[in-house]
Amino acid sequence: MINIDSLPMPSVLQTLDYEDILSQNLANFKTLVPDWQPLESDEFNIILQAFAYRELHLRAYFNEQAKAFFLLTAKGVDLDNIGAFYGVERLQGAKPYAEYEFELSGALSQDVTVPVNLVLTDETSSYEAILLEDVVITAGTTKATGTVELQLETYQSEVKTETITTPLPFVVSAKATEIFGNGSEVESDDNFRDRILLSMADKSTAGSEETYKSFTFNADERIEDVAVLNGGNGIVNVYYYSAAADELMQTRVEDTLNAKEVRPLTDTVVVNPATEVPFSVTAELKILPNQETATVYTNAIASLEAGLKTLKKIGTDVTLSEINKFLKVDGVKEVVISSPGANVVTADNEIGINSGNTITYTII
Repeated sequence: MINIDSLPMPSVLQTLDYEDILSQNLANFKTLVPDWQPLESDEFNIILQAFAYRELHLRAYFNEQAKAFFLLTAKGVDLDNIGAFYGVERLQGAKPYAEYEFELSGALSQDVTVPVNLVLTDETSSYEAILLEDVVITAGTTKATGTVELQLETYQSEVKTETITTPLPFVVSAKATEIFGNGSEVESDDNFRDRILLSMADKSTAGSEETYKSFTFNADERIEDVAVLNGGNGIVNVYYYSAAADELMQTRVEDTLNAKEVRPLTDTVVVNPATEVPFSVTAELKILPNQETATVYTNAIASLEAGLKTLKKIGTDVTLSEINKFLKVDGVKEVVISSPGANVVTADNEIGINSGNTITYTII
């Protein structure tokens, strides 16, 4: 896949320089009035400065408008329109879910099934949720639990949808035992941009590595990384990573990759979450004297976090030299790393996960 971050900015985006614009305006005016001298107190000079500011802002406005036409720079609804051209829609996030307890008014002599897709609402009917599975209350008992999904794309919600609206031949009540969680917000511009690029490979059934990746990312907005490995003899091993991985995510990926319009007949797709390899960084910074120590320290922490984020990929090692590079910002003479004691080596189905850092400093 093309590394979009390495592309140069489109040449149509103009470099903005007030002094250069003013110089051009002064030169143009002198061709009209050759004897004029641009004195600071001259009213024409003031007018030309005002025009230069006006032109500067207009050029900035045109730059922003032009960005809407490029995948590299488009944002928001402009990026949505580019995605539509390639048949890709922004993922609206994952719906959160919670465990609910269903209770009969009294025990019955036969099993009672609370059906899948049962509809529940809150007291004001503003929010709706559905039951994701059949819930069987066995004979002689009154309670059983099931998973209910809020029909709203959000990370979590404390709303309670305990009013059953689906007609049932028995009396049963529903009660939330936890808040809705494990959802996610609408897909970010950066993730959507990456999926648009990947989508170039999925215009037919899966088969290539990038195609399987594209379909897997499309299955659940919460997925952060995907690796596709050859398992031999028609076996395709797909590994995904998400901090919010759960059974629903596993099911969504399996269903997506095994759909008849996606999976080639000769492929057997095996889906598993990537194995996490936790590590932490403990290091001491040797900061040069006469520096803004707090700023240097803050910059080093931010650089480390941003750098480790780029390495949070399945099958990507985290080396000591990279950690040293991240921490050695301007003002840092030396980085003494205590942990990890060696490179964090990951297999093709593993991912390094930073579990926390302890960074101290001394001034030389």
